[in-house]
Amino acid sequence: MAVIPRILKDRGRKLWRDLQREAEFDPHETPVLLETCRTVDTIDALADAIERDGVMITGSQGQSVINPAVAELRQQQQSLARLMGILNLDSIDSVASLQTLASIHGRAAANARHSKRNRA
Repeated sequence: MAVIPRILKDRGRKLWRDLQREAEFDPHETPVLLETCRTVDTIDALADAIERDGVMITGSQGQSVINPAVAELRQQQQSLARLMGILNLDSIDSVASLQTLASIHGRAAANARHSKRNRA
């Protein structure tokens, strides 16, 4: 198994380890695998920011605006889907757990949004 890159965070490290165990990657696929794992970590950071700050935030003039992390999260999720397609990861069990965690983050963001609404 290839050494886990230090740049990866918790879920990126876990995905790297799981995928290395479940599949064999050619050397030219390693950069794509690394980017896939980094994207997972970025998704987690964005989801945490949305959970912390809410889907709606206060804009520069005091108005409610959508948190820019929401759009970036969606773009990172699309990038993850493309990267997984490049690596042909559709049939690997670790990918199913990614989809489950994406649902968990979505629910957490919705809960944060509703709790902020109820406090107002």
